[in-house]
Amino acid sequence: MQRDIGRHDAEIEFLQKEISEMRQELKKISSILSEAQGSWRAMVAMSGIAATLGALVVKYWPHQ
Repeated sequence: MQRDIGRHDAEIEFLQKEISEMRQELKKISSILSEAQGSWRAMVAMSGIAATLGALVVKYWPHQ
């Protein structure tokens, strides 16, 4: 019985360590995704500005 309890304790400690490592990895992934979200917003804004400027140039550029 003591041997089984010792084995279960070792397995529980191992699982707790694994869960702790997974939580740390999820935090890293979460921070990477939040940075990417900001980057996407910036890229969309720059694309919109570039498209607007391009449209204005084409509209007002003298055509022959």
